[in-house]
Amino acid sequence: MSGDRGAKARFWTDFDGRMTGVMLAIAVLGLLQIYSATHNSDLAAAFPQQCTWLAVGLVAYVAVSNADYHNLVALSPWMWAVIVLLLVYVLAFADPINGARRWLVLPIGASVQVSEMAKVVLLLVVARYCGGFVAGKVRARDVVPVIPLFFAVFLLVILQPDLSTALSLLPLLAMALFLSKIRKRYFAIAGLLMALLALLAWSTLKPYQKDRIMGFRGPSEAPLSSGYQILQAKIAVGAGGLWGQGLGQGSQTQLRFLPAAHTDFVLASFAEERGFAGVAVIVSLYMWLLWRITDTARKAREPEGMLIAMGVAALLLFHLLVNGGMVANLLPVTGLPLPLMSYGGSNLLAAMAMLGMVNSVRIRRFVN
Repeated sequence: MSGDRGAKARFWTDFDGRMTGVMLAIAVLGLLQIYSATHNSDLAAAFPQQCTWLAVGLVAYVAVSNADYHNLVALSPWMWAVIVLLLVYVLAFADPINGARRWLVLPIGASVQVSEMAKVVLLLVVARYCGGFVAGKVRARDVVPVIPLFFAVFLLVILQPDLSTALSLLPLLAMALFLSKIRKRYFAIAGLLMALLALLAWSTLKPYQKDRIMGFRGPSEAPLSSGYQILQAKIAVGAGGLWGQGLGQGSQTQLRFLPAAHTDFVLASFAEERGFAGVAVIVSLYMWLLWRITDTARKAREPEGMLIAMGVAALLLFHLLVNGGMVANLLPVTGLPLPLMSYGGSNLLAAMAMLGMVNSVRIRRFVN
C-alpha cells in the first residue's frame, strides 16, 4: 500500500502541469473558433461534438500519463497488429466518404479515423526498435524490423487514399534517423526511399486532388476552382489586421466564403477574427508546448523515452509547418489539420494521447 501511495504522490508531484495548461489553452481557443465558424449553420453540431471529444481526450491524456510508457512500448507489436487489421478492415469494408475509406464507425455511432490512431502506435514501434539504434548499441541491420512495420502502415494509409496523413508519419522515422548514430550514407538511402514513396503516393491521387495540391503555385489563375481555398484564406488573414474583427465578426468566416473554416483553415479563420496579435499568441503557445516536449526528451532516462518525446515534437512541428504554410500560400493545400485546434475528434484524441506519453516520460524520469 505504501508503494501505491508513493507512486500516486510521484504522479501528482511530477505531473507536467505547465504542458497540460498550454495544451488546454490551445484546445479551448480552438473550441471558441470552431463555435464561431459553425454556429447558425448546418455545421453547428461540430462545437458540441468537439467538446465531447475534448473530454474524452482529457481522460485519455490522464490515463496515458499514469501508464508506464515502458509497458506501452513493450506492447507496441500487438498494438501494431491491431491497427493494421483495422486499416485493412476500413479499406475493404468502410463506406467511402468523398472517395476515401478512412473512418471506422463505432457501435455508439461515432466515427474514428484509424490512420490517426496509427500515429500513436507507430510512435511506440519506433521507440521500441530504434532505442538501441539511437544509443549506438546496435548496428543498422538490427533495426531492419521497423522498416516493414512502418511502411506497411504507410502504404495502407496511402491506399485509402490519405496522402496528408501518410506523409505526416514520415517525421517519426526521420527523427529516429536524425538522432541515430549511424553512418551518413544511410541518410542518403533513407532520403531516396522517402522520395520513391512520395512518388508512389502521388500516383494514387485522383486528378482533382493533384490540381488542388498544385494550385498553390498560382491560385489567381483558377480563382473559382483549385485556387479558391487559398485566395479566400489570404483574404481572411489580410482582413484580420492587427487586432482582428472580433469573435463571430469575421466576414469571410461568417458569410461562409472561407471553406473548411473549422477544420483545415481554422488558423485563417482565427487570424481574421483575432488578428496578428491573436496569431502571435497561438504561435507562442505552440512554441512553448514544443519547448516543454523537447525539455522532457532531454531529461528522459533512456533512448525510448527520448524517442517518444522527440517523435511527438516532430509530428507536432510537421503539422504546424504544413498547416501554417498552407494558409500562407507557401505550401499546397493538403488537408492536414492544426493539432488541438482543428475540428476532428480522432486527431484531437491522438494528439492528447501522444502528449500523455510525453507526460509519462517526464513523470518517470527519476524512477530507478
